[in-house]
Amino acid sequence: MKLVRFSPPTAAALLLGLTTVIGPGAVDSYAASDVPLPIAHFAHMVVDAPHGHLFISGGAGTDGILVTDLDGGNPTMIGGEPGATGLALSGDGSALYAALPDQDAIAAISTENLTESARYGTGAGTRPDSLAVAGGTVWFGYGTAGDGGIGSVDGSGTVTLRQDSGTWPASPMLATTPTPSGVLAAAVQTGDTSAFVTYRAVGGVLTRQAAKALPVPDLSDFAVTADGLHLAVSSWLGASDHRYRTSDLAVDGRFATPVGPSAVAVAPDGTVANGENSYAFETSPETGEGSYQQYTYGYPVSLAVHGLAWAPDGSRLYAVGVDASGGTPRLRTVRDPETAWVHLNGRATTTPLAPGEAYSFRAGFDSPLSLGAGESMIPGAVRITRYDAADPDGVLIPDPTTTPARGPADFFGSYYVSGTAPLTGPLSFRVDYSGSGHYGPAAQTFDMPVAKYAPTMTATAPSTAGRAAPTTVTGRLTWPHAQVRTGAVHVVKTDLAHPSGYSAGTVPLAADGSFAFHDTPQVGGANTYAFTYDGGTSYLPVTASAKVQVSRTTPSLSVTTDAKSYHSGATVKVTAHLGTTYNSRLVTLYDQPAGKPRAQLKSGKADAHGNLVAYYKVTRNTVFSAAFAGDYHYAPRTATTTATLTPTVRTQMQWPLATTRIGSTTYQVFYKSEVTMGFDLQVTPHQSGGCTTMYLEHYYSGAWHQATSQRCVPLYDDGWYGYSRALKLFASNDRYRIRGHYTPPAKDAQTTGVWSQWTYLTIRPGSPS
Repeated sequence: MKLVRFSPPTAAALLLGLTTVIGPGAVDSYAASDVPLPIAHFAHMVVDAPHGHLFISGGAGTDGILVTDLDGGNPTMIGGEPGATGLALSGDGSALYAALPDQDAIAAISTENLTESARYGTGAGTRPDSLAVAGGTVWFGYGTAGDGGIGSVDGSGTVTLRQDSGTWPASPMLATTPTPSGVLAAAVQTGDTSAFVTYRAVGGVLTRQAAKALPVPDLSDFAVTADGLHLAVSSWLGASDHRYRTSDLAVDGRFATPVGPSAVAVAPDGTVANGENSYAFETSPETGEGSYQQYTYGYPVSLAVHGLAWAPDGSRLYAVGVDASGGTPRLRTVRDPETAWVHLNGRATTTPLAPGEAYSFRAGFDSPLSLGAGESMIPGAVRITRYDAADPDGVLIPDPTTTPARGPADFFGSYYVSGTAPLTGPLSFRVDYSGSGHYGPAAQTFDMPVAKYAPTMTATAPSTAGRAAPTTVTGRLTWPHAQVRTGAVHVVKTDLAHPSGYSAGTVPLAADGSFAFHDTPQVGGANTYAFTYDGGTSYLPVTASAKVQVSRTTPSLSVTTDAKSYHSGATVKVTAHLGTTYNSRLVTLYDQPAGKPRAQLKSGKADAHGNLVAYYKVTRNTVFSAAFAGDYHYAPRTATTTATLTPTVRTQMQWPLATTRIGSTTYQVFYKSEVTMGFDLQVTPHQSGGCTTMYLEHYYSGAWHQATSQRCVPLYDDGWYGYSRALKLFASNDRYRIRGHYTPPAKDAQTTGVWSQWTYLTIRPGSPS
């Protein structure tokens, strides 16, 4: 089954849970700087470990073969090898063969003295390019577009062309196993596919094994596995993890990772190195899951075509990177390429730990290389050491509990330890992993914070309760883990009788952190219960409170005045009457004249009759209120009443010439010769915005009838208003009467409305005699 692997940060996050400690960063396997190569371009590379050489060709435009030591240092050139491309070592390692396409030749160079020992012509226009040594014979691909083939150079130096009975549309690329064998493979791109042929090479003769077009539209490199049984094919557009069997070129299983673009190389022990993408490469086992290491160049430097080569013992991998134009090649030497990095991840059950609290600590692993078949734990030894104030030099934890691998958070198994946090000082664990096989060693220290902290606390009470009735307030302390049993919950109760509060004792804590306080409140009003957890030896204090409104009886309360309406300046007698209460007889009287804020008129205890009396000089409509603040058994209450101000009205007739009595009523007498009748009205006090209306009535048919009216006109600033009417409009010798009504403003009226008295008049014809 193919496992789904997580990136290291993802796997660490899944394992960590609540903690914030993380293992070390990825091993920087390419920390050493790349070595610039003193050639303009790169073509091919061969490792000659016994002689301590790297041979590097530059292709067209170069005049020699670059030679460095195994670290890429001490460069020198083997001159006289113009345009060298493909390179191969002889089976015994004594000779380096170099293809010289521009010379139509293959050069043999001594690996001892680095001089050319022989040159073999391959024929005009053959342009040999790719080389491989298989079955004791040097094989070369040659030709140009439309015409290619495979040739050979035997031990006597004889060159033979057309060693393959088939035809090639171009010079084929050759590959063989990393150690001498009789396996040879050839390939050339043919449009959207690439043509592959595999051979057995024996006694200078090629025997075809298989020929097939493979779905590779951008062939750049390929390699034969160490056992000669499979091909690994490099591609960007068609990258895959298919293993192609050399016997029939059918897909036969999968490589551990897809074979990416530019280059692929196989170590003698079977490890595969290949491009991961254009700007990175990786190493991995031939089969299984995952890889050993990933290495990145980063844009614009990319892995060169044919740019990977192994040291024969697998201890080093050499890679060549080039810039975007394919120039300025640089060499990277990777040490321990078959060792996968290991990250250590640590997880604690709590963050932070309280002093004395039980803890568990789990150490896990992550690596790009998955476990092998049948493995349930990462191979190697693990040591876990605990450090605290009592053991600053550490105490090795014997036999930690192991948990076999499981996904998705734990692919490699884990180690589990438990204990109790120290009462003081820090706590940490060091995990040492020895490494084993292809897994590298790792070590990491994980700090586990130990500190007092406050748990969360809630308190809940019924919103209301009856006085002298049982009630219960409940609460809960919540820890993010199993708490240390320490500390107590103290209760302070506050009510009207105890405004500063008093201690109501402690309440026991249940195992789940819950508690309950039972009370029978005797004092009405707000009863507040404040709970404080003192934290004990391991936690910080925390508080919570709940409030209950305890019922109280509504007392009898009234407020009255000695009259309902007053004239300006009159003194109002205000009386508040309070009924039965428990422990307070305090009453406060307030006055609030219209348009003004409320003010305290008097405050004091009700007398033996339950009364509190105050006096007030009224100047406008006034609301009087009496307030009882409540006591232990009786609730607050307020009562109100309103005293109104009735304005004083003065009236005056203008120019009457006489008076007369008709029945019991006195009439003002006017003569039509006077032309106009006038009636003046004054209101005291009055408001701006108030108005007056005049009504004139005529007596006939035994009743009074409205003759005319003048609706709501403003008073003058001095409160007067004058009304006049032409006397010619009156019937001679008839009776009339007139009066006015003052209406205060509709909003914020300071007085009531008021009527004037009726004034009676009669009109005589002519003039007085």
